[in-house]
Amino acid sequence: MHERTGSESSIEELEAAVLGILDLYFEARIREITQAPRKVGPAVAVYEEARRRLAEAEEELEVIRRRKQEIKTGTVDAAVEDSGASELGKQLSKLQEEVRGLTEAEKAAQGQKEAAKEALRQTELDFEGDLALSADEVAAIALSKVEEIDAFKARLDGRFAEGRASALGAAI
Repeated sequence: MHERTGSESSIEELEAAVLGILDLYFEARIREITQAPRKVGPAVAVYEEARRRLAEAEEELEVIRRRKQEIKTGTVDAAVEDSGASELGKQLSKLQEEVRGLTEAEKAAQGQKEAAKEALRQTELDFEGDLALSADEVAAIALSKVEEIDAFKARLDGRFAEGRASALGAAI
């Protein structure tokens, strides 16, 4: 292991610093790519917002449907249990009340889903070919950033090869 004298850093510290800088480098590249849709124009941002709203509505519907299924199972379980008629009536009344609430929530979520689908359709119509062009521009920006990363990696590989050759040369 390399001993520290004065201002010299250990190999481990230098490696950690290099890896930390690489993390910052990739964070910056990812930030550039995620900001690309805003640079290209409003079409992609509007479309992405509509897609997000549609996904949220679908997720909410799934949660509601799962809960309704749980209630159905709970209703059967309550009916099978050995509890008294009055207790069964109370349980069923509570379950019916929750089902009514869930049905209303399901209708609202379905409305949100339909509105999001319509917004997506309208966005595609409004921007016609612009949306496809904008998406192509975003993809091109991402591809150019990947190519820049590959070029940087090639420069790093060259530097590591030089360093390896120097280390071998020093050993001989």
